[in-house]
Amino acid sequence: MRASDLANYKRALLDCEDALNRVNLHEEEGFTVRFAIFSANLTNFLPEIPQSEHLDLFKSLLTNLAFESFERNLLQIGDFCDVKGNIKALKSANTPQIFCTFHLGSYRIIANLLIRMGHNFSTIVRQDVYSKQLESMMSYTARMKEKYDTTSQVSVLNAEDPQILLKLIRELKSGRSLLVYMDGNTGSGEEKLDPVDFLSQKINARKGMTYLSYLTGVPLVPVVSYRKPDRSNMLYAGEPIKAQAGISREEFSTKTLQYLFDFFAKYVASYPEQWEGWNYIHNALINREDTVQTPPNSAYKRVHYEFNFSRYSIFELQDAPVLFDKVLYSTYEISDGLKNYLLKPPFVNPKQALGKFIFKELVRQGILI
Repeated sequence: MRASDLANYKRALLDCEDALNRVNLHEEEGFTVRFAIFSANLTNFLPEIPQSEHLDLFKSLLTNLAFESFERNLLQIGDFCDVKGNIKALKSANTPQIFCTFHLGSYRIIANLLIRMGHNFSTIVRQDVYSKQLESMMSYTARMKEKYDTTSQVSVLNAEDPQILLKLIRELKSGRSLLVYMDGNTGSGEEKLDPVDFLSQKINARKGMTYLSYLTGVPLVPVVSYRKPDRSNMLYAGEPIKAQAGISREEFSTKTLQYLFDFFAKYVASYPEQWEGWNYIHNALINREDTVQTPPNSAYKRVHYEFNFSRYSIFELQDAPVLFDKVLYSTYEISDGLKNYLLKPPFVNPKQALGKFIFKELVRQGILI
């Protein structure tokens, strides 16, 4: 790779960032709701990050998503990447493997390198991606094969196909590899879920890939991509994971699934602004309702109250004020009067100002604390 090519690549990323900075994001449709969900997920999964930093991190996430859109059709993206770790797995094109990854950083690099190295593999995507992007994904593969003279054969499978697991077993037994995004959490409705610890929460994760590895003997290889501060890319491949003799399918699946999410959690915590998963990880949360406790009687008799900013946020949605619960991911339309009251502490005798019923509801739901 020529130094000028890398310089041009970084300049293109800078142009993407400059273009985004010229947009008034607050006026973009859906910005407020997307940021509310992003902030709630950061609060729940990475509570050590101050809320005062959430907006800047969200804008950085949007910048990284713009980078990803630019790189989607960049055939030489694999040139702008350092590769470390288990490089042998990436070069073993004739050995079937299950490459597991997250939507982190420049994650398109992984498929790019597998094609260039001659892997025959299938990637699994959710239904809407399969319907909308199948043609463009296959066009990308065809152009890659022409540019790099590779014999790689790539197919795209619908994760929500009821027969997906049987099809994947056939793929692996025929000598093909798989590329799967563990954070997508999509699959057929029949696929079982396992609870795993992820950052500061517990989520449901699909264990289909660990089952496949156990049944076929094909190793799982965690692979992650992330951007360094200078906008260059790093790809790291972990050591292969394979079931040892004597271990049951359930034990292997449970332990391996947790290992994989621990592996990726380290990178998400280090590069939170590079992970697309903040847009949907709340859908995998386990029993958020169980974490909400009924306030004691003393909560209704305090002298001083304040708005619970750590759990709730207030924003305008279609010109109406909305209260957003970061724990239950619920929204409640409120009056302009209540919005103005909650945003202008200190609260002097809230029971009298709001009325007994509304006051009790605000305390019961943890809005006033």
